[in-house]
Order: sequence, then C-alpha cells, then structure tokens
Amino acid sequence: MDVAMALATLFFVLLLLSSAAISLLLLRLCLAALRPSATTSTPYAAVDPETARPSPPQHELSLLPPTKAPKEEPRRLAWREVEALTGGFDEAAVVARGGSGNAVYLARQRVGGSAAAVKVHRWCGGGERRLAAFRRELDLLRRVGRHPRLVALLAYSDDHEEGGALLLEYMSGGTLADRLHGATTPLTWGHRMRVVHDVALALEHLHGAATAIVHGDLSASNVLLDDEGGARLCDLGSACEATFSAAVAPARRGAAAVVGSPGYADPFFLRTGIVSKKSDVYSFGALLLEVITGSPAAGTSEGGGEYLTTRVLPRVRATGVAGLVDSRLGDCYDTIEASDIAGIALECVASQPGLRPTMAQVRAAVAEKAARSITSNGSDHKLLDLFRAMS
Repeated sequence: MDVAMALATLFFVLLLLSSAAISLLLLRLCLAALRPSATTSTPYAAVDPETARPSPPQHELSLLPPTKAPKEEPRRLAWREVEALTGGFDEAAVVARGGSGNAVYLARQRVGGSAAAVKVHRWCGGGERRLAAFRRELDLLRRVGRHPRLVALLAYSDDHEEGGALLLEYMSGGTLADRLHGATTPLTWGHRMRVVHDVALALEHLHGAATAIVHGDLSASNVLLDDEGGARLCDLGSACEATFSAAVAPARRGAAAVVGSPGYADPFFLRTGIVSKKSDVYSFGALLLEVITGSPAAGTSEGGGEYLTTRVLPRVRATGVAGLVDSRLGDCYDTIEASDIAGIALECVASQPGLRPTMAQVRAAVAEKAARSITSNGSDHKLLDLFRAMS
C-alpha cells in the first residue's frame, strides 16, 4: 500500500513538471511571434553609426552614375575582320590620318547600331617603336574603360605581323579645330562652353587615382564632337602613366612620346623633359584661349607663326578679354563669363607647374563660371544642379 502511494505521488509530480514545461514553451513561442522580425527592422542599438547610411532618394540616384559600373571588355578581332570593316583598306573610306601615318577608316558595318571608326596602325616601316606605341595606346584605352567624355574602344586587333587596329566610336560632328576654324557657321558661345567643360571632365577622369594618365597631346584636333553637341577626347597615342600626384614628376618609360602639339605643348616640359598632369593643364589653358578668341593655338588665321599664348597673354593680363573674343560671335556671348574663363586660362598656363590648378579644380571652376551658358545649350535644370553639386 505504501509503495503504491509513493508511485502515485511520483507520477503526479512528473505530470505537473511536464505541464509546466509545456506551458513555458508555449509562452516563449507566443512572445517570439509578437516580436518584430529581424529581417524587417533592426533595433537602433544594433546599428553601427559608422557604417549605416540612409539611402539617397531615387531622384538623386538618377542624376549620378552607379558607384561601380560593370566593365565592358572590348572584343578581339581577327585581321580578316579588320579588312572587312575597312573594305580592304579602301582609301575612299579614310576619314583622317595621324602624324605617324596611321589611317582612320569609317567602318562599313555599324556596331551596336552606331557608326564606328577603325584606326589602323602600321609598324612595317617604324619597327619596334610603332609597335610599342600601339600597344601602349591599346593598354591605356583598355585600362581607362568607358567614360561619356572619352571616345570608347569597341574592339581591337593586335596579333597581325604588319599592323594593329582599334575599333572606336565614330563622332559625326568632326573635330573642334574644324568647327572653330573651318566651319562657315561658328560655334555659339554656349556650345563652346559645353565643349570645354566636357574636355575638362575627360581630363579629370584621366588624372584620377583610378587611371592616373597624362594625355600628352590635348589639342582642338583631338576633341571630337558628337551629333548632340557634346565633346569627346580622343587619341591616347602620346599618353603615359602618371603615378605621381606632385606638381611635377620625372619622365618615365613611355613618356618620351609626350611632346604635345605646337601651341599647346607645356614649355616647362619642353625645357626639362619632365612630364606631369600639369602638362595637360597647360594644354587645356591654351585650348581655352583658342575657344575664346577663335584663333588657332599655333600661328594666326592669317598664317603667322606666333603661338596664341605668346600673342594673347600679355593683353589678357593687362586689359582682360576686351577686343579678343571671336568677332564672329558679335554680341552673342556673356562678357563676364568670357572674362572669368580667360582668368582660368591664365592660371592654367602659369610658367611653373606647381602654380597651376589641378584638372578637378579647373573643371569645377568652368562649371561654376559658365554654368548658365552650358545649361542653356540644350541642357535642362537638372544638369545645372549637377554642375553645382560637383563644384
């Protein structure tokens, strides 16, 4: 009887404990169901204030490029494809020739729905030097990648024994030099300001930490215009790496080709052989004066041999731009903007590279001083806001 009572008591205690455990488990499940899900919100105490950043509004994102755009690797062409694109190197398809004898053909087939140009390098007469120049240009173009203000590399051919080819975007608007000095209808002031800002954007990108490249041959002939009024910088054949961030840097292997075009070349580089990003800044200053005056950087419209910077700088320093602005513009330009842009040009062509601004500073100054003319040239208010935000 005592044993039976003890067993019954033990059974009863175990039953109570089991019920209590089950009740506790159910209670915890109910509480968990009532708490917010960790995937839908995070307690503020769990957020690291150094890493947490609010997402910008969608309308702001649409004005800015993605933080890391996917890299588009250009396609490698067989030499027979180059022959097909050029019609067997038909002379009738040549649209330009380079100083080293390189020819640029208008491609017979469109690429991605757009016209393309084929720049053909021949090294049968120049040996290793021309081959090295081609490989340097190809390497730099591939490293730079796509940028809206640089002529893009679409494809290339580099395995032929006599030459190589670069398939590039074709710009239907011709060169800035042609439009400034050869066209019947002059470029408007607003169009000129948009072009120089586009060029400044291209140089700022080349000089950036991710690329660190000196263009080495900025000129109005190497600025191409598209059919929408924008400009793109082309020809990295004289470019070199610029791994130094100081005002000047020793010329390195491959930099010997950086001599620049007459009227644009940095006198400091010509005297010392030292190349840097500030060499491009000088060239840009000469381009600004060319755009303002409408006169060629080398010589005059009448055929004189004096450089534009030599002829114009003393007058700009003494009296400003009065009487120097391209007469074909009449009164259709902003006199304050013209004076401000000339002031930027003076800073760019300072005799010592250390006194010249960086291209980022130059681009910001052009965007600020000429914002009204840039945006009035077929642009909208969002672009003006973007210029101000970038300045």
